[in-house]
Amino acid sequence: MDAVVFSASFSLLTFALFFAVSRFDRRISLGTVALAVLALGLDDLVTGLASSVPALAVLGGGWNWSGKVYSLVLSIVVILALRIDRHALGLTFKQQTPWISVVAVVGFIVWGSALGLLFQPGPADAETLAFQVSMPGIAEELVYRGVIPALLLGAVFGRPLPIGNYWPVIIGTSIAFGLWHSLGYSHGAFRFDAMSGLFPFLGSLAGGWLRFRTGSLLVPVLGHGLANLAFHVVGGMAG
Repeated sequence: MDAVVFSASFSLLTFALFFAVSRFDRRISLGTVALAVLALGLDDLVTGLASSVPALAVLGGGWNWSGKVYSLVLSIVVILALRIDRHALGLTFKQQTPWISVVAVVGFIVWGSALGLLFQPGPADAETLAFQVSMPGIAEELVYRGVIPALLLGAVFGRPLPIGNYWPVIIGTSIAFGLWHSLGYSHGAFRFDAMSGLFPFLGSLAGGWLRFRTGSLLVPVLGHGLANLAFHVVGGMAG
């Protein structure tokens, strides 16, 4: 029940957030806001299913492998059902600015290493490293840097992304990503941890800009995964 309450509350917050963003971008309509919020709320719900219902944790392990797989499956269903073009999602290996892509990936690794030194999470086992380098980057970047921007901008049923300024969408989805990490709900009470959302928000700003600057999700996915890996490897050695 806590998962349902949180998903509903998160959906209401993101609706208000994306509606506010639409005031700065005329390409975003009330309909596209509603569609994006529905997809984001469902993504949160299915991601938390395995944690809420142990029987659904089919992949086992100490990390939420099952929830991330459910998130990926939902994204695929949304993409196929709404016939979202792969270029509108950034699903291409081609980089419009290869040199920026290389510098950005290195920058993400440095960023993750610096945070590891700062927070020193302690030694990580093999499962933690495998999970952190793969699942969050793939599942979360597809949702927040691929599907949701496409939905907000109306790039459905084969329509391409409209050309223009993408910063309102980048900032809006980055705030939503930060809120998703900082908010929690359990035992009838909400909690908010600003630090848990600050760094995902900052990383999202960079990832969102890179997704549109390079025309691809490749750098955000690689950067996210390698930053997570560097955080745990460097933080483990420092601790």
